[in-house]
Amino acid sequence: MLRGSILDIKNQSYRNICHSINVCLDHISNLDLIPKVFDDLIDECLVISYHRNEHQHTNHIKAILEVDGWEEYDIFVKIDDDDIYKKDYVKTIVQYFEKNDVDVVSSVMAYQINGKFLRKGNYHNLGANPEMCDFKMPATFAFNLKALKQILELDNLYAFEDNMWRDIWCKKSVIGEVDNTENVLWHIHGKNTTTSDFLIEREK
Repeated sequence: MLRGSILDIKNQSYRNICHSINVCLDHISNLDLIPKVFDDLIDECLVISYHRNEHQHTNHIKAILEVDGWEEYDIFVKIDDDDIYKKDYVKTIVQYFEKNDVDVVSSVMAYQINGKFLRKGNYHNLGANPEMCDFKMPATFAFNLKALKQILELDNLYAFEDNMWRDIWCKKSVIGEVDNTENVLWHIHGKNTTTSDFLIEREK
């Protein structure tokens, strides 16, 4: 899945991208083998760092802070390494930011890979939206520098990263909805951090 994620970003039609990955490790015994997954894909647009696995918020933030000059970037796109992002995914986000005065965007999803099944539906969100704020699927979050600096101020880690980010953004940011339904597929499998219980083992 990690290799697939790298290839998805390399395939984007929008080219001005720095893809930063934080490889989160519970054990470091096989650290020398991990690069074998992607060593032929490394270039100047790919930043890979290695840290011990911590809170999900900390893991995501470390990926951003590993990029030299991160404060000079305009848009930060959250990429889940187990989902599929098609070639116009980032372009659609950039165009939305260019046309709208927003700080944070997200999209519903129309397609779900669930184990060996491909399903179509209207996957709106995973719940836990703050009152009066209608965020869409967390795997589609994208945000500007203002919104990033807001979550960098988090010092009390009390929930999953997307829950905490939404709590802060709901109070301080302008929220928008981008239509990326044709450009992303949600992948449900047995090792999802939050949604493994959604896995269908067999059709009835």
